[in-house]
Amino acid sequence: MKKTGRNMCISGQVSYETADFVYTDGAGAPTVYFQNVFQDERKGYAYKVTFASMFPDVTVTGTTRDNPFAIQTFSKRELSRFSDALAGSMAGYTITSLRPSLASNNRTIGVVGGINSTSSSYNHAPYSYQTDYVIKGDAMVTQSISLAVNIDNKGLTDSMASFYIELDEYKVDDDEEIMLILNERSQGNSNRIGTR
Repeated sequence: MKKTGRNMCISGQVSYETADFVYTDGAGAPTVYFQNVFQDERKGYAYKVTFASMFPDVTVTGTTRDNPFAIQTFSKRELSRFSDALAGSMAGYTITSLRPSLASNNRTIGVVGGINSTSSSYNHAPYSYQTDYVIKGDAMVTQSISLAVNIDNKGLTDSMASFYIELDEYKVDDDEEIMLILNERSQGNSNRIGTR
């Protein structure tokens, strides 16, 4: 594996209306949506996420586009095949007594933002442009980046999330690419449902 020296930045906005899949809770309420934001199916390349943040508006409006999101490695094709059970697991919702977690899911490589439990508001309010984030240090993207965005507490009309993600490009040989793909897909929560 060798760094090519190419750095990429992707940014944009996702919303409930443009989602590739919407997870509904047990009562049928939309809770999380998934949307693919990056696709590169070239053989021999992989990417490392080095930084992630919301991308704030310069004006403060009623819609801040600051919903928290997880950075995951699902393609648009994979998202179109999701079921509610799989989506709930990939979003970290309790499906079984196992209580799946985003942290234990190899398809999740980072998280941006969260809830402030004291004020019940998002940590990255419009005035706080540097958001809370965590990125797994050894995670590599082989083909796709998608976002799992939280709708809770905002409602469908304010469910937008703006994002900014920095990537370093790597050249990988066939064996390395196979190992990265296997690692990415081997220990997702979908393999853990109903087990201890």
